Amino acid sequence: MCRTDAAGRSRNARSMATASRSSIRTATGLEYAAAALATATATGPVHAHPGAVPRLPHRDTSSPPEQSMNDFTPAEPSSWDTARILASYSDVLSTDMSLDSDFFMSGGHSLMAVALAHRLRQQLGVPVTGLEVLDHATPRALIAALSERAAAADPAADTAGSTGAVRDTVLVTGASGAVGSFVVQELVSRQYRVRALVRPESADVMRGSGAEVVHGDLTRPGTLREAVRGADAVIHAACTFTEPAVDVAALHALTNDWQGGPFVFVSSVDAYGRPVRPGVPEGQETEGTTSDYGRGKASCESVLRTAADRRGAPDSISLVRVPLVWGPHRRLRDQLRRGTLGPFYQSAVRGEPILLPVQDTVAEPWFGLPWVGAAALARVLVSLVGRPAGGVLNAVGGHVSWREYATELVRLLGSTSPVRADLAAAPALRRPWRYRTDVLDTRPGPGLHEDWRALLASTLNATDHDRGTVAGGHGHRCTGIRGTAS
Repeated sequence: MCRTDAAGRSRNARSMATASRSSIRTATGLEYAAAALATATATGPVHAHPGAVPRLPHRDTSSPPEQSMNDFTPAEPSSWDTARILASYSDVLSTDMSLDSDFFMSGGHSLMAVALAHRLRQQLGVPVTGLEVLDHATPRALIAALSERAAAADPAADTAGSTGAVRDTVLVTGASGAVGSFVVQELVSRQYRVRALVRPESADVMRGSGAEVVHGDLTRPGTLREAVRGADAVIHAACTFTEPAVDVAALHALTNDWQGGPFVFVSSVDAYGRPVRPGVPEGQETEGTTSDYGRGKASCESVLRTAADRRGAPDSISLVRVPLVWGPHRRLRDQLRRGTLGPFYQSAVRGEPILLPVQDTVAEPWFGLPWVGAAALARVLVSLVGRPAGGVLNAVGGHVSWREYATELVRLLGSTSPVRADLAAAPALRRPWRYRTDVLDTRPGPGLHEDWRALLASTLNATDHDRGTVAGGHGHRCTGIRGTAS
């Protein structure tokens, strides 16, 4: 993630070059992986060449992490000392920090974020991860977000209007994926016991995460039934993306031995199809042409509803419709280079014109895409374990027009590509829909509103250090502007 100017990049480069090995050793395994994926343009501007990625210092694995989130006991927010938090920022960044000082503008980068999070946990008892430091650019924003989360985690708040108290063991499918990895980290930081379902070849990615790792595959229903047994709650983020029948069969298997506790299903806004009206309320019936992916998600939602009704627990489910996900992860980076968004990236890399659809400002006043940040989405998914929605909700952080997106992409890549409306633009870009978020807007707890430009930068700068694959799927693929859930 990067929010800086040329001078800031220079400071970041110097800081990266002098980052100590000790700061790496103090991070948990998953935090280090997240930091690696979140490498900002500290090593220089974003590389236009698709294969060129920033390089991190080699991690010293000779000693284990000094402190994991599982061993951590958080202090109450009322005991947090703002002056000491600011002092920790100042010490790590080697500059005086105020509540409104920008972490990135002050020379911060991902390894510093990990070191700062460790210091805040160890010395002050502040329950924070490196990703959260990166997600909230100023100390004031970080303190506010953590205070909000602590309030939302209050037992009284968690049980109000829900089916019961917060459960202890949460099964996460797709735990090594682009969203699942963020979900695991959030759950561990919230003191849940996590059962992470991954394919055997992805198990190494979860080392140091603090989760119980179990092997499974969406194509092997028996492994899913075994994984869900004894789990108090489920966050189902795994998906094949290309084989809806496999996804539906997998959900049947999961619900067969599901105990009826909170079940959070990561669906997609593609389940709405192509609505007639541009404003899309939550739970609206599917309209117009729907992709196989969208139909598969809608079918999975139906399977979960039926299972919940059969168990007399219709209020325990949350059907979370997700748009395009951005964040510091290799798979999220790759989707910007392929699928519907691929032509934008490839044109910018080659310096060719980026063509946008011609708009009728009366009938079609806006074309663009919905987005959500991976870390913010994970916080919402975890909050639904304590307070299920009992139906459909849209997890959309915002909407950005194609012109805004293309212009920012060109800037981040240092491209000279002109951006213009043209009748030759791809028809798939004629997307006028804005998805309402009434459920989340009226609920206490974490929100989804972030700086989309910073998220886009963090996505473009994700490295290849994460080599996990989606549990039960075929890796991360994008063949359109759809929710990328796993």
